[in-house]
Amino acid sequence: MKVFITILLALTLQVGSSIPAYASKLKSETFAIDQNNLKPIEISVSENRIHVENAPIGSILEIYSVVGIKVAEIELKQPSGDYTVNIAKGYYIIRIGETVRKIAIR
Repeated sequence: MKVFITILLALTLQVGSSIPAYASKLKSETFAIDQNNLKPIEISVSENRIHVENAPIGSILEIYSVVGIKVAEIELKQPSGDYTVNIAKGYYIIRIGETVRKIAIR
């Protein structure tokens, strides 16, 4: 019985130690691939024009007031472009997918 328990314990330790090493290697390789293929979305503002670069085609540019009310929504037809917004002067939060920026319309 002691021999069986010793063998079972040895197999458990051997199998358990190899799985995390493989999983961490796989995770780091996946992360490196994602970082090389993606360009960050760039957002800049000049007066009432919002300039967007590297946005996925068909994504939605959402504009929120600082209290969280959606004031505008624009579908992006191209990865880069200028969009004129007709909203009151003030501070807003812009969201395109997972990218969020604070802006000021002047």
